[in-house]
Amino acid sequence: MTTTVTPRVQIYDFSNPDLYNPTYIPLMQNKSEFLHLWGSAGSGKSRFEAQKEIVKSFLPQRARRKTIVARKVFATLKESCYDELKVAMFEFGLSDLFKCTTSPLHITNLVTDVEFTFRGFDNIEKIKSIVGADRAWYEETTEGSGMAEITQLRTRLRGFKEVQVTCTYNPVDEHNWINEEIHEKGLKEHYLHHSTWRDNIKMLAKDPNYENFIESTRLSQPNYYRVYGQGLWGRVEEGLIYDDIQIIPSFPLDDRGRMDIHQYGLDFGSTNPSALIAQHVQDSFEPAPIGKARKKNLINELLMYKSGLDGPNMIREFERIGVRKDIIIIADSARPEMIRTLRDAGYRVRPCIKFAGSVLSGINDVRKFNFQIVAGSKELIKESRNYMKGKKEGRWVEEPAKYQVDHGLDAVRYAVQKAVVPQVKDKKKARSHSQSMFD
Repeated sequence: MTTTVTPRVQIYDFSNPDLYNPTYIPLMQNKSEFLHLWGSAGSGKSRFEAQKEIVKSFLPQRARRKTIVARKVFATLKESCYDELKVAMFEFGLSDLFKCTTSPLHITNLVTDVEFTFRGFDNIEKIKSIVGADRAWYEETTEGSGMAEITQLRTRLRGFKEVQVTCTYNPVDEHNWINEEIHEKGLKEHYLHHSTWRDNIKMLAKDPNYENFIESTRLSQPNYYRVYGQGLWGRVEEGLIYDDIQIIPSFPLDDRGRMDIHQYGLDFGSTNPSALIAQHVQDSFEPAPIGKARKKNLINELLMYKSGLDGPNMIREFERIGVRKDIIIIADSARPEMIRTLRDAGYRVRPCIKFAGSVLSGINDVRKFNFQIVAGSKELIKESRNYMKGKKEGRWVEEPAKYQVDHGLDAVRYAVQKAVVPQVKDKKKARSHSQSMFD
């Protein structure tokens, strides 16, 4: 596809197949009213959707129109869709042809005046106010509440001959409304394109270890592998350790407008990701079940989930994301050299307490609260929805199964030690693993 708007864009060949993963190239010409890009994690579907919308923003016939970019929660758009669109511009070498702002969150194509307007379904009135849009992208559509949200987006696209709503998502649960209302009914207006990480040739060229990571979950976490490896609809299983997690829209703020973080939790990785979470304990006003005490809310937001971080690189990452030095970080005690490095950089890092049975003890500490995760904490949500109990002689046991993806959940367990002082019978033994964070 070439355009005739300016000499520079005119000679840019958007049809060059080297720009895209091959599985998606035919979709550039797809004119379905509703296009679904669904499948496994790492399949490149969101990256392609960003590329597609950047390309179509140069079409002369779309001058001065709008593209709606939506998620369930507005606060999650900056570090997902907005960043994906900026990456697409950069890889095309066309960043200077766009004006990008974060306050408000907005992108404008300076050649055609096509605007990208970002909205969350947590403020439906702002979606209803949009006029002049002919395209929409709904990222992580399975987070949504139902068909009414897709219908609302389609309603905004009126007055044009060709319109399209594109939905991108992982198939997290076979009982999700998208599967029951669209996939199983085979609605003719909806075109379904399935992909897996094996289709993401560009990613695999940069990260050949991704295959080993995904395949390592095949036996230890079959539902995780089914959803995020094979891209098939997940099956709700018995034996989940956390079977009542709550997804909430945002992290509490203090009176200065900053995240009101009570403590951080940090799990170290090398080839596996290092995970950092922010945690806040909050009184709950929800009525307690009859005969039970009211639980407080344990609010968690995933701030970092990244592989290959040694000490200096982790410090740089902490600086980039703004980790505060006045708040305690409870870290995996198995890496004392990393703890020393972070302490030398001025961070208040303390090793977690470990002892025989400390994993289950930490899980039970988390269960004392309403376990809440802030929307956008994608990897932490994935882990918690697939974290399984072990089995012994065909029966569920409370100890978690071995070899699971639990880096973020480990960080949650470490942080909660600050909220719930563990009652360790053999404190001398516990301290032989690590000094107390309360020293």
